[in-house]
Amino acid sequence: MFIRLRALLNSLVFPLWTALCVSAALCIGWVTRDPQLFYRWQRGWARGLFKLCGIELEVHGAEHMQPDGAYVIVANHASYMDIPALFAALPKLPQFMAKGELARIPFLGAALRAGRHILVRRGSHAAARHSLDNAAEHLKAGAAILIFPEGTRSTGDVIGRFKTGAFRLAKLGEVAILPVGISGTRHVLPKHGRTIEPRRVSVHIAPPLSREQVRDSGLNELSERARALLAELSGLPLLGGRGHSSEEDDRSNDTRAIDSARA
Repeated sequence: MFIRLRALLNSLVFPLWTALCVSAALCIGWVTRDPQLFYRWQRGWARGLFKLCGIELEVHGAEHMQPDGAYVIVANHASYMDIPALFAALPKLPQFMAKGELARIPFLGAALRAGRHILVRRGSHAAARHSLDNAAEHLKAGAAILIFPEGTRSTGDVIGRFKTGAFRLAKLGEVAILPVGISGTRHVLPKHGRTIEPRRVSVHIAPPLSREQVRDSGLNELSERARALLAELSGLPLLGGRGHSSEEDDRSNDTRAIDSARA
């Protein structure tokens, strides 16, 4: 009964805490003329959210991520709570790719821009390619970009099939791929769930696939290697065995690669 009441309370804490943190960070950043303040405060928002909601966070393998390194981060995706889990756990705050249409929402658009996240233009091959090239330039400038290669939140305790957009981006940006396995978030806030339960969440960071491995391996090979690592890190089985699509199919369909960046 207590857990149920706590879960209902947490469903109110999440939006209220988020609105407070975003408003404060935007206002203070504007007053102090500090354009990086919102970006830095994202970690405090995430850790504060977990503490307020009674969510215990365990982090393993943090030594595998250099705070000044550039990476494409690939993680399994089961819940909206995956993003605060990664903001709280990773030594370097990631940027993620979001639909460009969200920028037209005044409050959310300002938050995405202040958080240095990458707005994706969709709707055509040319727009998708431009978005990938733009993200690659961020990587070459030292960014760590988070992508969920399953493309959507899973509804079960499995690792879904991967799209290859994340691995194409790593090749374009000439950076390492950092596999990160997440477990527990689906039980905190499942897909289509309305309450946030106080559970334990674990984040496991693997040694990165090096730039040389990224350069010398094919997209499907990188995808399958990362997918196997995420299954091992998260303790979840693979859905339907090995890979699902050819590099030729993905190369002719860059818009699908962009879809894999959505949270």
